[in-house]
Amino acid sequence: MSSTAYSLAKPSPRADRLGYCLRVIRTAAAMEFKLKYAGSAVGYVWSLARPLAYFAVLWVVFERFLRIPGPAVENYPLYLLTGLVLYLFFIDAISMTMMSIVARGALLRRMALPPLLIPLSVSLTAALTFCVNAVAVVVLLAVHRVRPELDWLLLIPLVGELLAFILGIGLIASALYVRFRDVAQIWELASQLLIFATPIMYPVTLLPPRVQEVVFLSPLVQVIQDVRLLIVGLNAETETLAGVLGSDAWRLVPVSIALATLVVGLVYFRRDAPRLAERV
Repeated sequence: MSSTAYSLAKPSPRADRLGYCLRVIRTAAAMEFKLKYAGSAVGYVWSLARPLAYFAVLWVVFERFLRIPGPAVENYPLYLLTGLVLYLFFIDAISMTMMSIVARGALLRRMALPPLLIPLSVSLTAALTFCVNAVAVVVLLAVHRVRPELDWLLLIPLVGELLAFILGIGLIASALYVRFRDVAQIWELASQLLIFATPIMYPVTLLPPRVQEVVFLSPLVQVIQDVRLLIVGLNAETETLAGVLGSDAWRLVPVSIALATLVVGLVYFRRDAPRLAERV
């Protein structure tokens, strides 16, 4: 690999430190993403295998056998795949970020890099994988002849909100995992339960009204339903946060939770950062 493609040389004293850190994050994320599929016969196609396998099994079980969605969801395949891709992004990104410091302990000790760059670069790698997985949604949109609309631009801040929530949880988990390896087992159990607690396979209208009000305060649920509203077409009065809680102002709650989680994650991680290299 040429040195011109991926240069991690330290900047001169006058160079912008922020720009240097951003280059390190971008370079590390790109290298890890490429190495992840290096030597594979089908390469990035493997990234699509997991969401498509989940989709195929759940679609057959829930729509063909159990017929749970019923008339409540008009386009269930697109509804299901959209939720799965966002959910797997959430789960995988947090898992990767949580393990990042321990997995790269040698790098942290040998190179004078701010520890924060490691989980940030890993999160960016997960975001690149999410972009690849989103291709499956685009293909399904084309199959169902869904035309893109201008309000799809709102997908950008929605994914940004989810990424902020992911980073906050991931930073806290990565710092905790250095000291308490049980965190990985707790997260694995939580992720297995979360797929059933989140309206991914079933419409949110199946939940009791009081439960809907609580569930919609989760940034993950709010983002999934808002993305579905944009590209699938839901009943905004019964299947979105604003409709269930009666006001668009309620959207500020999950957004605030996502941003607050990010701030707490940054503060907690930076507090532990000086001791991370000694503990891994």
